[in-house]
Amino acid sequence: MKQLQEELDTKQGFKRTLNSVQLLAINLGATIGAGIFVFSGQAAAKYSGPSVIISFVIAGVVALLSSLSYSELVAMMPSSGSVYTYTYTALGEYLAWFIGWNSGLLYLFGTSIVTVAWSQHVVLLIDILSDYNVTSMIVQAPIAWNEDAERFFVTGQAINVPAIAITIAITSLLIIGIRQTAT
Repeated sequence: MKQLQEELDTKQGFKRTLNSVQLLAINLGATIGAGIFVFSGQAAAKYSGPSVIISFVIAGVVALLSSLSYSELVAMMPSSGSVYTYTYTALGEYLAWFIGWNSGLLYLFGTSIVTVAWSQHVVLLIDILSDYNVTSMIVQAPIAWNEDAERFFVTGQAINVPAIAITIAITSLLIIGIRQTAT
């Protein structure tokens, strides 16, 4: 903790460009994620029914406790680095390395799930607006799951073009900078 405090004393602080409403929206989006909107309807319809609400309540309580824990850590250690910095300070370098890479994988898989879901909606919109069926040409993954046969099969497709376009568009917005996109 002393080493972290010494580093904080020597570094220049960040310029605040986000207000409390924007920070709350970012925190809510990161906590809930888009997966709740992608798979919750399918889970309720096919597997659990109305009892899925109990899962949402439990997940909400866990998210609340997690955000309260992060709030305490941020108040104690006001620095950048998120969970890596907190783990490094409390538990050491090796666990911080492990947690940091797990966070990276979380963002990687989360981004891929959301962009694939968005690409399905983009293709559906294209199908509705035109008479051209683009679904089988640009959206299918190289390997897909057949629910009837309960096995994987090769589709013959290579890439998901709308997902790549969405990823490039969002990455471009982030490159422009948080200040321009937030205000």
